[in-house]
Amino acid sequence: MFGRGTWAIVGLAKESLEAFRTSLEDRTIMVAASQMAASAVTRHFSSDAVGINPFSAPRLDEQHPLGLDHEEELAKYATSEQDARSNQSLPAEILDCEGYGFAVEQFQLHPTMPWYGLWAVSNEWKDVSDLASIKEQRSYVLLDRPYKFLQTTDKTSIDKETLGVTAAVRKQVPVLLDFNEGRVYIENNNKKLIYTITTQLNKLGIEIIPVAWTYSLPNWTAEVISRLYEATQYQGDFQKRADEATRFKAHEIEKLEDRELESIVANYFSMTELPGELWAGISGPAQIRLHDTSPPIGVKAPTSATTLLNMTDDAKVISGAVTFQERVSITSKNGGELNFRKDLLCIDVNDRINLPDVGAAMLRGFDLPAFRKDIQREIRKTKQVPSIDEFWGKWLHELSNAVRTIEAAFRELLHIDGNQEAGILPMRVPAKEELETVNP
Repeated sequence: MFGRGTWAIVGLAKESLEAFRTSLEDRTIMVAASQMAASAVTRHFSSDAVGINPFSAPRLDEQHPLGLDHEEELAKYATSEQDARSNQSLPAEILDCEGYGFAVEQFQLHPTMPWYGLWAVSNEWKDVSDLASIKEQRSYVLLDRPYKFLQTTDKTSIDKETLGVTAAVRKQVPVLLDFNEGRVYIENNNKKLIYTITTQLNKLGIEIIPVAWTYSLPNWTAEVISRLYEATQYQGDFQKRADEATRFKAHEIEKLEDRELESIVANYFSMTELPGELWAGISGPAQIRLHDTSPPIGVKAPTSATTLLNMTDDAKVISGAVTFQERVSITSKNGGELNFRKDLLCIDVNDRINLPDVGAAMLRGFDLPAFRKDIQREIRKTKQVPSIDEFWGKWLHELSNAVRTIEAAFRELLHIDGNQEAGILPMRVPAKEELETVNP
């Protein structure tokens, strides 16, 4: 977190807040949902499991480990049906253990806003050895030849006798819950893990709502990128830099005296002014289509994108990394005016912007470049370091603001009417009558 990554967004019902808070105060619910329980399940049953830790204690289960004599009992309790748990009682050694998160305070990010944070911990039972090297070793010792030179029967024999080393592989994912906006942010793009995390949240009383980026135009992501490029400024400067790149190596190209313009042509192949004093630059990774019927070409360097886009009259950009900026003017020490651009947020815009299988809208390649600098500047000014909940809360706040900025920018570029719903919306389930019309 706090850097470039990929976030999945799903909706949540705001009215499920009280049920969630009630669950946080129930030890029997929280211990079953904990990473302490999930790790016990993985070790004792050799199966994958997901548990949670509070946002401020990502390895809480390791700080206060549960005694080995109670792990199996906890694993059985955590894997039993919720209804069946009412007939089971756990010993105080488990319920009173400090190795799992319990109580609202451990998960709340703000004293007055309904913001919450946690770590979702994935535990996979995997073979962590290199089986190929083990087979190779046995082949050398037993048959004096490499594994690939063995007869089929010998390979089968070696395969049967080769056992790997299995262990629990742990991966942690930050999860942010915003009951004010009605959204969950999960820093991951794995469909299976996203689904498992939302299922776990549902067990804590949260009603999950499938959502998707929704705009009325077909192929709207390509249309957003195309319209940004069509309205670009500095076209001549981009072309000049691309021409220089065909004749000189990167370190041989003379930098422009205008530092603002240099940062534009060095990092982007399109820069468009948006309403509200924002700018949007397009950079790689991007995809260029030379003709309507040709396959897209992937590019990373801005100069390569400019060159391709000028090869044919039909060439167009259909995906790319978009950086939103604001243009800032300051007065220098000698009284002159200096202009520079402040990167506000980054996002990859392409046709993978939704994960419909799990009902998630995606923020791929997402970053808030100014976030770290702004906090560090505030620390230098106040001489105080924010608490962990403040770091998480500030990130959630800026993340929510960024999503609103993106939604509004896309709406403006696509000329969506103000009365028409657009942006991240609940996924629409076709009515029975519509299904019957499509599949008579």
